[in-house]
Amino acid sequence: MITNPSIEQFRRLAQSSPWRWKTVEFELLPSRHTLPVHAWIRRPGNMRVEDAKGKVVERVCAGVPFADTVVQHSNGACSPAEGRWPSDTSPTFDSDGLVSALPSITDSWLVDYDDPFYENYQWIAMLNPIELTRSAHDHSSTETVTELSEVRAVEHHGRPAWQATVVTTNRYDARCECCALLSGHYDFEADHWVPGPPETVRLDVQTGICAYVGALGDKSTTAPDLDLTIIAVDARMDDHLFTGGGRAEEAT
Repeated sequence: MITNPSIEQFRRLAQSSPWRWKTVEFELLPSRHTLPVHAWIRRPGNMRVEDAKGKVVERVCAGVPFADTVVQHSNGACSPAEGRWPSDTSPTFDSDGLVSALPSITDSWLVDYDDPFYENYQWIAMLNPIELTRSAHDHSSTETVTELSEVRAVEHHGRPAWQATVVTTNRYDARCECCALLSGHYDFEADHWVPGPPETVRLDVQTGICAYVGALGDKSTTAPDLDLTIIAVDARMDDHLFTGGGRAEEAT
């Protein structure tokens, strides 16, 4: 286990999530909610979300990546996009097991890096927090879009995590500027990101999922923007969990 992670290792972990887990179960208090939701995700493309009373509020069963997308060819003809899941690609791994370079394939935009959507794109960015290091849209770019400092190993709800102080730059390219992981806002007139104050960010080491984003300082009374409790990773999840069977607890 790495006990003294570097800034570059934190960045590599932030882009490694698509290849570090297949299933995850967690609880999260989403923005504008007063009670947490309980979620089960099985890659690729399956999700179940229940409210605090155990009622299913979202269920997604895997289809095909970019099912509604078409490609227009040079001769003007159109055909369905032949999308791929990240699990069908091969990134470059460093000696520490973290992704140092995303898959280099033709039409890399056809790799569907998004996990199932729930309410807003912060959910997507939480599960694959690539925007903590590079553009969430242009995966061919290696330009860093955040500034990191004070990286260290910590625990988050009993699980190993890496923590850093993170601040955006004006090059920050969130999965969605309306619900970014980090503070700030997009200036549409100037066409760039306006950075907010630095924040504390934690990545779950096993999965690469962003587990926490909050104001700096242990004594802050401000509620965190994101606080995720991971319950299980890579546990068996049967199909009926996502297709309308009994309660999820009975299926896992």
